[in-house]
Amino acid sequence: MKTILIKTQKRKNNISKEYLQVDIQKRFFPNELSHKILLINIDLENIELLINDEDLNLLLNKILEYKLNDNLYINHEKIIIKEIKMLDDIKNNYENKEKFKIINNRVSIIFKSPTIFKVGYNFLDFSFQLLFLLSCQKYNKFFKNKKLILNKEELEKIDLIHENIEKGELNSFIGKVELDFSRISNEEKEKYEILLNFMKLNGVGYKHKKYYGMIEII
Repeated sequence: MKTILIKTQKRKNNISKEYLQVDIQKRFFPNELSHKILLINIDLENIELLINDEDLNLLLNKILEYKLNDNLYINHEKIIIKEIKMLDDIKNNYENKEKFKIINNRVSIIFKSPTIFKVGYNFLDFSFQLLFLLSCQKYNKFFKNKKLILNKEELEKIDLIHENIEKGELNSFIGKVELDFSRISNEEKEKYEILLNFMKLNGVGYKHKKYYGMIEII
């Protein structure tokens, strides 16, 4: 994995990385259905991206193309690229920079934008088990050398405390679920902390038009 820092002219709008993840993916990899990059940090003058080694050259070429043509827009704002850097320091690594911890064995997941689960041609109903399984598949495609394995026994030990889900078209949904992790071991819990952190950064579900899968985790 490599971390790319894009230094920009100071921008006017500072929007959360969860909101911009989909937009940035479309700008740098417009023809890819699966996510190739993770937006790990953004402020008014810096954009920090995490990328697989095999996709690094594609990303660098695309950034240089935007820099030369001066035509990068994110969230309808023109981005003027000043400098591109590779960050190799471990402190800038995704796993060390962003960590989520399960506090008191409770986690609330808020679906802030319409979300859909799509497998093949089928749009599936919400369940938190499916949420973790699909997110784990996406994580493993991104972190091929650090794959996570979830099993049925673990998932069955996670208890649903509260669910308030509103359904829309194409089985889309928004709402909130609260989960209890008190019956799983600390080792198992660590896997879900890694996965929850990835979900927070990357969003969840199938990304299509208005279905962004933006979430907040408490």
